[in-house]
Amino acid sequence: MNYQLITSDAQLQSICNRAKQHARIALDTEFVRTRTYYPHLGLIQLFDGEQLSLIDPLSISQWQPLRELLTDPDVLKFIHAGSEDLEVFWNSFQCMPAPIIDTQVLAAFAGHPLSCGFATLVAEYLSVELDKSESRTDWLARPLSEKQCEYAAADVYYLLPLADILMAKTEQLGYFGAAKDESALIAQRRKEVLMPECAYKDISNAWQLRPRQLACLKKLAAWRLNQARERDLAVNFVIREENLWQVARYMPTSLGELDALGLSGQEIRCHGRRLLAMAAESRDLPEEECPAQIMNLIDYPGYRKAFKEIKSLITQVSESHSFNAELLASRRQINQLLCWHWKLKSPEQQPELIRGWRGKWLAEPIAEILENYSAL
Repeated sequence: MNYQLITSDAQLQSICNRAKQHARIALDTEFVRTRTYYPHLGLIQLFDGEQLSLIDPLSISQWQPLRELLTDPDVLKFIHAGSEDLEVFWNSFQCMPAPIIDTQVLAAFAGHPLSCGFATLVAEYLSVELDKSESRTDWLARPLSEKQCEYAAADVYYLLPLADILMAKTEQLGYFGAAKDESALIAQRRKEVLMPECAYKDISNAWQLRPRQLACLKKLAAWRLNQARERDLAVNFVIREENLWQVARYMPTSLGELDALGLSGQEIRCHGRRLLAMAAESRDLPEEECPAQIMNLIDYPGYRKAFKEIKSLITQVSESHSFNAELLASRRQINQLLCWHWKLKSPEQQPELIRGWRGKWLAEPIAEILENYSAL
């Protein structure tokens, strides 16, 4: 297949202007994220149905033409399994492609497994076997090889014809509107930013800690998240999560105690005194300033029975609509619903299961189930 490597601002302006003349485009990205907090963009693939472009982000400085294309309301963007790609666009360009449709979502509404891969769908619908050997290559190294470029180009070249087929199937089934809504929801999730003061709630086994220990964990988790963002380092490369929990649990007073708790030498050398200072601050914190103990959801009275009833409802509804139950509701979404119903976390917007396209099918029967499960 023919492709053009875009390495200058002028070339980018030209291909974005051309792409805006089309009703739809295919997008993909290649990035590296091994030890970093943020994904590092290595390549952007763009296909407008005529011109296939591989955009080299390491050679370009003026990104406004691409931002304008990504947000053009008259150009529909297709991606496949694009949750991480959307995060790349958001972090790199401070904008989210819209309107957007994820072909993996289309495939799920058409009866495929929720995580059906691009190569599998291309083989089934277009009778083309894709070479995926370059999927783990270093996309930041230069020059890019011809094999890398051909691999990257294929990911958008076949996306538009695949999208045509899957759109026709979902429209025939009456689910195209729901697929658009789900694609937009995926994009919205990627825009959500975890506040440092809330990071402690995502630490495994935080529910086992008492309020004063939680106060320490809250300080530690906020500090670690800020460090990760400032240094662009994956959070567990700042301090491992289990070690953070140990510090909060035992609130050590010496470097020797940190060593006894299992922290690595590097963690102690780089952060030991700061960890001890946060533990000391937590010991001196007034009781009323400590956060409330976290309720472990699975131990909440009625959780298992309520979860089972909702799961049964999900199975019934998904079978009646002939698509995978995973698409309709994940464990995370059911737990989000029950936490909201029992007010176990700070009030958020309505849970995903009772709004949007899911709410049309689930809101009323879920409300009937939840009437039998009052908050304590």
